[in-house]
Amino acid sequence: MAKILTESLEDYLEAIAELSAVDGHAHTKEIADKLKVKMPSVTGALRQLAEMKYIVYNTHYPVVLTEKGRLVAEEVAARHQVLKRFFVDILGMPEAGASDAACHLEHLIDEATVSRFILFSEAIEKRSDAGALRTFLSDAMELMDGCKQKFRTLDTLENGGAAEIIKIGRNIRNPEKLPLAVGDKVVSGGMPLDKSHLLLHIGSTSVKVTREDAENIFIG
Repeated sequence: MAKILTESLEDYLEAIAELSAVDGHAHTKEIADKLKVKMPSVTGALRQLAEMKYIVYNTHYPVVLTEKGRLVAEEVAARHQVLKRFFVDILGMPEAGASDAACHLEHLIDEATVSRFILFSEAIEKRSDAGALRTFLSDAMELMDGCKQKFRTLDTLENGGAAEIIKIGRNIRNPEKLPLAVGDKVVSGGMPLDKSHLLLHIGSTSVKVTREDAENIFIG
């Protein structure tokens, strides 16, 4: 029965390629150190890869990728890089956490999905009309990193729902005219049919906030 190239074996191919690119060689111990696995596990994996024609393996020489193995290693590495950059540049994750997340997902997605990640990432990063969205994401992620409580935006507050204003986003065009401040406790009076604004009650006072502004005001 034909053997399947598992996630673990893909990791070995990727590690061999990375070691070969940096050090010019990939010895069994180097692979074990890089993947943080024991030597017997490495030996077993390398034998499987050799049987499947992904590597040339001899216990007395460095491990060498075949053309078949090199292509797989390049595909896995490319998926990893796309995912990592998406997590760092779009989702604002730290490098280490982004790399770990990419390692888990790189084996689960196909090239079509990778292409969509690239399309979305480039649209967010480069399109001029995505500026407001970049600002919103930055505000939300900054709040996510420093706020233990759950939060959402004011426009999602249901009619009759109560909340506290915890952050005013930078997309607010005229913040000095906004009838709200951080710390205000509000109750939603709902939106009209045209969804143009949100009616809010602050104590005995009622105010209107445009939907555009409400989408950039964070509540807890």
